[in-house]
Amino acid sequence: MPALRTVILSVCIALSLVTSTDAATAEKIGSPTITLPSGANLTGITRLYNESDFLNLTKPIDSYLGIPFAVPPVGDLRFEDPQPYTIMEDYDATEHRAICPQMSPVRHVPVVGPKVGRDVSEDCLYLTIYSPSPKPTTPVPVMVWIHGGGYAVGAGSGIIYQPIPLVAMSDIIVVNLNYRLGVFGFLTTGDDVVTGNQGMMDQVLGLKWVRDNIAAFGGDPARVTIAGESAGGGSVSLHMLSPNSTGLFQQAIMQSGNAICPWAWSTNEGATAAHRELAVQVGCDQTDSSAMVECLRGVDMDTLIREQILMGNGALSAPVVDGDFLPYNPVDMARRGQFQVVPTLIGTNEDEMSSAAMAVFPGSILDDQPPVMNISLFRSLIPGMVYYTHAPIEIAAVEQHYVDWTVADDLSADQLDSYIRLGTDQTFSCPTEFFARALEAYGTEIYRYEMTHDPNWSVYAGIPKWLGATHAEDLQYVFAWALNPWLEFLVNQTNDEKFMSIEFMRYWSNFVKSGNPNEPAENQAYPDWPQYTLPGQDYKKLSLDMDNDRAMRASSCAFWLRYMPGLHTEAAPIEDVYEQWQEDYANWRDIDMPSWSTEFEEYKANNPTCPTATP
Repeated sequence: MPALRTVILSVCIALSLVTSTDAATAEKIGSPTITLPSGANLTGITRLYNESDFLNLTKPIDSYLGIPFAVPPVGDLRFEDPQPYTIMEDYDATEHRAICPQMSPVRHVPVVGPKVGRDVSEDCLYLTIYSPSPKPTTPVPVMVWIHGGGYAVGAGSGIIYQPIPLVAMSDIIVVNLNYRLGVFGFLTTGDDVVTGNQGMMDQVLGLKWVRDNIAAFGGDPARVTIAGESAGGGSVSLHMLSPNSTGLFQQAIMQSGNAICPWAWSTNEGATAAHRELAVQVGCDQTDSSAMVECLRGVDMDTLIREQILMGNGALSAPVVDGDFLPYNPVDMARRGQFQVVPTLIGTNEDEMSSAAMAVFPGSILDDQPPVMNISLFRSLIPGMVYYTHAPIEIAAVEQHYVDWTVADDLSADQLDSYIRLGTDQTFSCPTEFFARALEAYGTEIYRYEMTHDPNWSVYAGIPKWLGATHAEDLQYVFAWALNPWLEFLVNQTNDEKFMSIEFMRYWSNFVKSGNPNEPAENQAYPDWPQYTLPGQDYKKLSLDMDNDRAMRASSCAFWLRYMPGLHTEAAPIEDVYEQWQEDYANWRDIDMPSWSTEFEEYKANNPTCPTATP
């Protein structure tokens, strides 16, 4: 869906306008030094966090910025999987390093005071660590944050992800990762020359670095939660599916994104075609994969970025089914239970796709009231909103389900809410329902949410006023922007929202500590969060009241997860149905049955005698 990618990119660009170094957050009061397992000393910054009105906290926080975890992927290493880097000499971790190549309007903005934006460079594989000060004497839990941005923009080191209020309140450690983006992180030739998913392997290497080094900072490598929003949430769930990430984390948080979302991954065929088209556009039209990649390594960074933007193809910057990091289609893997069963917190926002309306109504961005979408415009947009199919009978079914028929006879009546519900259901909420059900079927402890609160101030630079609980709005509460000394001047949150943000942080940090957002129960002022199970389908409504509810969007998700797949099969040409049957049979023969046989043999080996009758 081009509109969705436009929205994701636009919000990340808007948020990048407030990216800065940590120098502005508070006065420096110390220079902590820790010793890595390699023997190298790492020097960071201690700053005093002071918030007396809502958290009532005055605490020092240590920050270690710009820590390299991989050999710079430049020159011959462009498009290659990352190589581990060991810091062997004393290292100054007091400044952020470059962010990964991407579209950025604020690369070199001269300002008085803190630098806005940072250099963009292929030498960008760095991470940042925020920890309690002094270093904990008893190992504390760790949250590794994976940033969003459509796998095309963003940086873990951005101030929008700065977790200083969260660390100060909860005494956990937070690690923010950079990873390669766009064509630099996801190029594939469709063969063994370049298989893709370099950005995902960057994340894997970052997690391995945390496993091997976080104890030096007072962190517990056996209590690691991976968390992310949008493409970051998609990344988290892909790590749950990937055999390459086994054992690198013990819990997972996915905000507004997971591997079942249709934008979260690409087929090998689609990604290969997109990247070969990009190669042709920049003058690398060799049919031989090795020659093409060698040519692409000689193309300058800005040319590749510019051409990627002009093409606008999401497959250029999406994880791919490569047979290694991602062995199979994520939908099939989820159905088979091919994932790590770890406590999971997962959810979406109520109006995820209202932000897409900004692309439809650019003239309404500064308005206080939402635009009006008449039925004619809504109907014209539906074919472009639906993934995977343009069959007339399926488009008609979508229209039947989503048009507001109570006002359909009035050709000027507003259908904007229907547009938002369609986009949100298909693109975020119902894929989340699918994944939650798959996890639950294999015994995963799940806590599900929907953020229903309409922010007073939008993360889209405070405008427009009519977006509601749209995509990315949860970030300002999870990271407590209004309680951050450098961001509070920008974020116009109400006092009630600031208290709500504290509850967000409590739920999140409790989950990081225990795998349960309700424990440890340090404060009973906020309602318990029920576990998601079937048939209960309980979930938390993240709002000022923090109420609970059940069966989120049940009717719409039944439409997308039950009715539409059947209709798709019925509507498909017989040759397509036969081809799908052949593929399903091959998967059953080559994947499902061998897997079952292996598990059965293991069961017999571990259970040499089985009772033949109930005692």
